[in-house]
Amino acid sequence: MKACIRALFLICLVALVTGCGVRNTYNNLDWLAVRWLDSQVDLSAEQERQVRSALQRKLAWHCENELPDYIALIERIDRDVATSRITVEDLEAYGQEISALGRRLLDRAQPSIIDFLAGLDDQQVDNLIESIHERNDELENDRTALTPEQRQAELVEGMERSLRRLIGRLNADQRARLEQWAQARQPDSTFEREQREARDQQFIQALAVRTDPVDFERRMNTLFELAQPDSPPEPGPAQHATAHNRANMLNTLVDIYELADDRQIKRMRNRLEDLADDFQEVSCRVQD
Repeated sequence: MKACIRALFLICLVALVTGCGVRNTYNNLDWLAVRWLDSQVDLSAEQERQVRSALQRKLAWHCENELPDYIALIERIDRDVATSRITVEDLEAYGQEISALGRRLLDRAQPSIIDFLAGLDDQQVDNLIESIHERNDELENDRTALTPEQRQAELVEGMERSLRRLIGRLNADQRARLEQWAQARQPDSTFEREQREARDQQFIQALAVRTDPVDFERRMNTLFELAQPDSPPEPGPAQHATAHNRANMLNTLVDIYELADDRQIKRMRNRLEDLADDFQEVSCRVQD
């Protein structure tokens, strides 16, 4: 369940921050989401029409009511960068605000998602369950195919690639700090796999009772609560590893920022300003 929702978010976020323009991508998110969903459950023509209509209404609401908060957050981060004042506390505050934005979006989408899932036929449910199992198998194969050293190198490469989009090429000190970050991470892939598989099983069990509106909605509400961006990890070793890795990440990002030169800071500010400008120019019109 959480992975399905996260996949939709990732489609949006990746498209927005990579090669596609923000305005063009945002105004076509309904098409992107329907395309992804159709690859999972093979939508009928009527289902596609209903999903697209619901998505367009949600996007119109999001554009009109939520984008101003996105723009305000981006502009506040830009001001903080301009005054050389980025701390762990600042990153925590940004994260809390982003989580609140995500929670409002998920709350708004929840009724439509439940209605859509309740209307799936048996074959579509079988296809969706098969997709879940295939994804888990792929993730497990990727996890076991790499040695700890290879996984660490992959983490560093992925983080450097993300940072490069924001600030450009990293200097030697920044790359060394990323190496320290990866070495200090506590293993959490086992916890993540166990949690993901447990929630997937809850989702599959919920789909089995989708013809019972009361029971299905109750189960789905529980899963949506677990899928919230600020949902805490389950108590125990997983919670400890998550807290440690979060603190490690925040401190690393602050250090990367403090090691940035004027060129990198300028690039970061230009990126933030461009993103805010593009969001300002997004059309909130519901498309026909």
